[in-house]
Amino acid sequence: MRLRDIGERRAIEIMAERYGSINLDDCATIDAGDEFFLVTTDMVNEKTHFPEGTTPYRMGWFVVAINLSDIAAKGGTPAGVTLSLGLPPDKNVDFIREFSKGAGECARKFGTEIIGGDTKEADSVTISGTAIGRVRKGMFMPRRGCSPGDVVCVTGELGRAGAALQSLAGGKGAEGDAGKLLDSVLLVNPRVKEGIAAASTKGVTASMDISDGLSSSLYQLMDINGTGFSVFGDRIPVFGGGGEGFEHALHSGGDYELLFIVSPDRFGDVKKAVEETGCTLTEIGTVLRERKVVLAGGSVERELENGGYEHFSARGKTL
Repeated sequence: MRLRDIGERRAIEIMAERYGSINLDDCATIDAGDEFFLVTTDMVNEKTHFPEGTTPYRMGWFVVAINLSDIAAKGGTPAGVTLSLGLPPDKNVDFIREFSKGAGECARKFGTEIIGGDTKEADSVTISGTAIGRVRKGMFMPRRGCSPGDVVCVTGELGRAGAALQSLAGGKGAEGDAGKLLDSVLLVNPRVKEGIAAASTKGVTASMDISDGLSSSLYQLMDINGTGFSVFGDRIPVFGGGGEGFEHALHSGGDYELLFIVSPDRFGDVKKAVEETGCTLTEIGTVLRERKVVLAGGSVERELENGGYEHFSARGKTL
């Protein structure tokens, strides 16, 4: 059996079983009295994560942003980011200048800094980022905690990155648009303020970021919580409208919005807190007792395919 036969998430479960602990949350947590220290790591490679034409600046921004997105999903405040770079020896020195500029500007925009890392020789550009954060225990938003009847909601709009990737792959953008499309995919704005705001209400029962697509995220929460989800198609905030945009909103990865499960009596508080940051929060469904994920529309209900992104598997694709 090969990795392509089991996919990334089963591979992680196998490793966690051998390590003697299973933590399938966005971040690892370290007990620090009244707080948790949050630690998360994401690794990217130029061959699997970056479309043709990606600049070093965008690479630097992206790897910092996706790590901070995990901190945001837990309601955490970033405390620092480390970056480890594997680089071919024939890379121009300007690469590290521009990469560092992108990484540093992203970190500063979201209230933190690059605090260290490592640099080694490698056959292709490979970058591992680690973000550290902190959150008071009473505000921590785990992935596990859903109850039947809870509200399903998302920040922002979904499908922007998927639409941009499709345009890049098909050459559909007008001449000169490639840079804007790459920005849509790689200059991610992690929802740090929004995560902190939602956590402050103590009304969120489960939370994760939507890095692999909405459908994949719901299935992951189903497996962890033993509950199901009903999502109303006409309520999903789709970037660019329906049609292909709707499919991107459901299944394309790379949006890095936040998916919240909220107690019904606290949804108003959570919505108000998040929208005071300048971001929309949209109710899109409800938690079911039965383990299933369905897409509802009018009187019609159908099973929602688990069509999101997963490394190693048939659903894997270049980000």
